[in-house]
Amino acid sequence: MKAPLYKSRIEDDIKIRSYYGKYIFNSHFLIFLTIAAGVFLYSLLGILSTMEPTIYLDLIAALIMSLLLLPKYRSLLKEADVLFLPPYEKNMKKYFSYTSQYSFWLNIGLPIVGLVIAILLLSVGHSMLEMVTFAVMSVILYIMAFTIRRNAINSPITQNTVVGMLIVIHFVSLMLLLQNMLLAAAGLGLIFGLYFWINKKQYKNLDWTTLVNYEAILMQKYYQYVSIFTNVHHISKQYKRRKYFDSLLKQPKPGNFNKSHMYEYLFKRTFLRDNDLPMIILRLLLIFAVAMVWVDQLMLSVIIILFALYIIVLQMSQLYTAQAYLLWPKIWPVKREYIRESYIRFSHKLIFIISMALAVLVLILHPVYFYIAVIFPLWGYLLNSYFSKSVYKKEKLLSD
Repeated sequence: MKAPLYKSRIEDDIKIRSYYGKYIFNSHFLIFLTIAAGVFLYSLLGILSTMEPTIYLDLIAALIMSLLLLPKYRSLLKEADVLFLPPYEKNMKKYFSYTSQYSFWLNIGLPIVGLVIAILLLSVGHSMLEMVTFAVMSVILYIMAFTIRRNAINSPITQNTVVGMLIVIHFVSLMLLLQNMLLAAAGLGLIFGLYFWINKKQYKNLDWTTLVNYEAILMQKYYQYVSIFTNVHHISKQYKRRKYFDSLLKQPKPGNFNKSHMYEYLFKRTFLRDNDLPMIILRLLLIFAVAMVWVDQLMLSVIIILFALYIIVLQMSQLYTAQAYLLWPKIWPVKREYIRESYIRFSHKLIFIISMALAVLVLILHPVYFYIAVIFPLWGYLLNSYFSKSVYKKEKLLSD
């Protein structure tokens, strides 16, 4: 007997997440997360133990939860469903009920982590009753936000508008509660008011095209996130010209228009005009820089930088596949060795620049231990030498 549609769709999504999850949460990343979480918790508890009650802690706690209580609805619909499922719309209540339950629990992880941090912040100057009330209010806001975002997909209200309204309502509701628990009623009035307004705006019938497009956007974002850690074949590659990078794309000298140098320029162009990769690397650098400033300890800073270079080198591997199998090798066919050597030269230069930028940050934070900065370019070179060769190892094994 064929499995119900909702069951097969949920199982397929779980398989995709399990497959990519083993690449994301590998042993290296889990060790780093454990160390980072321990250092963060230790530092936070140390800071809170010396602080007096202040409204700023309330503001931070409310803001954290306002940004995290925004669960997304996953319909798990596919493009072909627009053609085949509309006639069965009245019989699909069970399908949407199960996908709603799946989506609800799929988004629960980050809000729980955020709630733990918020409760720790509120432990300074607030009673147990106030903290419990804050947690209960957060759960109610999470449930309502999920329902509102799901219903808003089938309405003329854009998701950006809904998200903006939810953030404001969450923040106001939680801040009112922290000032006076009786004001929690006002927060409930706001969130339920938005719920009824969205319901009133809903279409009578399902907007299948919007549902399918929204699901495709969420999957694309998921694959973009996964691409930070590993290559993703499902992702649709896009490119974007950024005028502020044009100065870095100077035309090669006439003597470099040859098979030995031209592909290095193409790899550089692909990197700077990739829709995601430059921004992903910049965001990673910012996150790791903030972590280093936060912990302000030499050995932990070294560990953070070594891990940062590891993640960034993994990111670089997608450049080879993005360029080596596109149109240029067909228009200008050369031996694969030239493409590989060009990729290695370019990636070495980029990793060297990134490792030196991180080394400068260490010099600023720990000037006494300036000699340790030598480790980072060397580590980056060794990592990149290993991974740049492994990128095309399979290609070489499969070639005649």
